[in-house]
Amino acid sequence: MHVAFPLESGNVQVFLRPYAKDGALVLKSPRGPFGGDGAYVVVEDRGRGFAARVPVHETFRVYVDPVGVVRTDHLLQLWNATAVRFHYRLEPTVEAGR
Repeated sequence: MHVAFPLESGNVQVFLRPYAKDGALVLKSPRGPFGGDGAYVVVEDRGRGFAARVPVHETFRVYVDPVGVVRTDHLLQLWNATAVRFHYRLEPTVEAGR
């Protein structure tokens, strides 16, 4: 999976490797060499493009809980340190008037 986040003169691109584990979909941007899955910053300066791998690593675990609610655990690490940890819950909503 590929996601991009805009910057002033470029963007951050994250390439996530998908796989299944214990009934969940896992998306991971692992550590590794330039050119592999992971996070990159891409900038343009005077018509020239530059890219560098950045030490940001993410893991998303998407699963359905025992009562049928879709949930996601999201871990963002900077080098080996946990920077942010999120937990998402997706539930259907009832539209007004229905």
